[in-house]
Amino acid sequence: DKLTSVHATRLIETAVKDHFEHWLTGDNAGSKVLLEYLIEIAEERRRAKDVQEMNRKSATRKLRLPGKLADCSKKSSEGTEIFIVEGDSAGGSAKQARSRETQAILPLRGKVLNVASATSDKIRQNQEISDLIQALGCGTGKDFSIDKLRYERVIIMTDADVDGAHIASLLITLFYQEMRGLIEHGALYLALPPLYRLTAGGESVYARDDAHKEELMKTVFKSKKKIEISRFKGLGEMPAAQLKETTMDMKKRNLLRVVLPDAELGQAFSKKPEGPTAQMIDRLMGKNPEARFEFIQENAQFVQDIDI
Repeated sequence: DKLTSVHATRLIETAVKDHFEHWLTGDNAGSKVLLEYLIEIAEERRRAKDVQEMNRKSATRKLRLPGKLADCSKKSSEGTEIFIVEGDSAGGSAKQARSRETQAILPLRGKVLNVASATSDKIRQNQEISDLIQALGCGTGKDFSIDKLRYERVIIMTDADVDGAHIASLLITLFYQEMRGLIEHGALYLALPPLYRLTAGGESVYARDDAHKEELMKTVFKSKKKIEISRFKGLGEMPAAQLKETTMDMKKRNLLRVVLPDAELGQAFSKKPEGPTAQMIDRLMGKNPEARFEFIQENAQFVQDIDI
């Protein structure tokens, strides 16, 4: 709270100023924590103001969707879904593979901004995030409303390799920080495109990763002498028919739903959510590189496969 009395403000400033400056110079760790907290508070206030301004402008104009969004034709959200894909190449394949009635495609250009370590100005000025917010229509932060979501499901669809996993992590961080209600209401999913195709004797089976490929080699293809193994470079390299069959066809595909532990559900939107998920995101995606380095040191011994 701010003092409203000028006289009281001067008295307290005179009594506290020298002692406070002495503490700041003598306790580097404590002053760093305080400074980070003050910066975080300032950015949160700025971001809340920007969100209110964006929502105010949106309420006074007709819905304007991003030009690169290939929207579905169905007007109601029931049974519809939007695929968030990386790049125009993957977006082109996805647009050919989709069901135009119920499936929308939004290609994002470049690497997604890491909102956990970005300032409110960078988040506000980022065109890809702005396009995504417009396409979903549900707002962000305290103004988020699941009832305004334009689709029943939001599906992150990235390449099956480590680069795709990195992009998916950045997008999940974005949704957790800015639109946590999507996760709490079970509307956020991960697509599972294959990484390999194994063919022998006219039979083709798709493998989602190296472990799945080895499992298929020991079971389905155990008796086969000649096996042709193809590795997909990315979604953009996959023919539309294969992308539809393996990843986008509602009758054949598998999806992973992004969820939160029960103990972390129902938290009011705040700058500091509590629980293991918030701590892990802050450690891996936040502004402190030392925390990530410590995590790597602690867990490097458990790594079995490295995709370079």
